[in-house]
Amino acid sequence: MEILEKIANELGVNKDVLAKNSLEAFLRKELLDVEAQMFKITAQHGIKSVLEFDELLRTGKVREEDIMDDYMELDHVEARRDELMRAMKKLQ
Repeated sequence: MEILEKIANELGVNKDVLAKNSLEAFLRKELLDVEAQMFKITAQHGIKSVLEFDELLRTGKVREEDIMDDYMELDHVEARRDELMRAMKKLQ
């Protein structure tokens, strides 16, 4: 007997409901973590997105070497956020 089925039986809940609710809770937690990472980076630089980083670079308000690590991290976490949002939509 798989662990999900075992726990569902012990709790007296439907296995599919437990799986869906567990997945939703996981995705929400991951999304909160990603949004916290995004907020940390954007607040530090006074921006809201990678696109605003691009604008700062384009206008010469920041130098690429000064922000590249944060730029790449923000780009990564924004992509992760988008993945998590797509996964959440599939649950509905």
